[in-house]
Amino acid sequence: MKRYRILISTLTALLIGWLIPAEAQPIPSSAVACHFVIRAYLNIGADGQGVAEVAGYITDIPGISDSLFNGSGSPSEKTAFLTFRSDLVTLTPLAPNGVVNLERVSAGTFNIYFNPVPAGDWGDPDSFSDGQAFPGNPIAHFMRRQSLFYQTDTLSRHDVTETLESSRSFVLNGHTYNLKDLMPGGFTLYETYSNTPVSGTTGFPIALPGAGNCAAVASNGQDEQ
Repeated sequence: MKRYRILISTLTALLIGWLIPAEAQPIPSSAVACHFVIRAYLNIGADGQGVAEVAGYITDIPGISDSLFNGSGSPSEKTAFLTFRSDLVTLTPLAPNGVVNLERVSAGTFNIYFNPVPAGDWGDPDSFSDGQAFPGNPIAHFMRRQSLFYQTDTLSRHDVTETLESSRSFVLNGHTYNLKDLMPGGFTLYETYSNTPVSGTTGFPIALPGAGNCAAVASNGQDEQ
C-alpha cells in the first residue's frame, strides 16, 4: 500500500505541474523583445517645424506562444491583435549634417493595445488605438524622453527608449499575458523608414512606411545576480 501511495503522490505532482502554466520569464535586457511594422504620420512646415505621430502593429514577442494575428486573414495591419500608437509629438529641426537632416522629437507617451477583433487601417490611426482617439484603452502605457529623428536621401531612422509605466493582462486564445511579465522595464524601439511617402491622413499630409525591432531594457532587479 505504501508503494502505491508513493506512486499516486508522484503522479499527482506531475499532473499538477502539467496543469499549472509556467511563470512568464522577463526577456533579458538587450535581447530582441519584438518586431513591428510602423507608419509615421507627418505634418512639417516650410521652416522644418512640425508635428507627427506613429501607429503600427507587432508581429511577434518572445514569451507569447500564440499567433499575434487573427487566423481569418493574411498577417497584416487588418489582422493584428497587438497594435500601438504614440501621442502627438513636436518636431524641431536641427542644423543638417551634410546630407543628413535632423529633427528633435519631443518627450511623451506611447501605448500598446489588444484588439480581440482586429481592424487596423493605415488610413485611420484611431484603428490602432482601440478604435478611439489617443490614448484609448491600452494594455500597456509607456513614457519616453526626448529623442532624435534623422533622414538621409533614402531612409529615416528613429531610436527611442519607452519605459513601462503600467500594464494590464489580456487573454489570447485562452492564455493570459501581461507585458510587465515579459518586459518589466520597457524596451528601446529601433525604427527604420523609407523616405518614399505614402498617403497620409487628415492633418498629416504624408506618411512614411517603416519597420523595426525592439530590445528589452533592464528594470530594477532585472539581470542582477
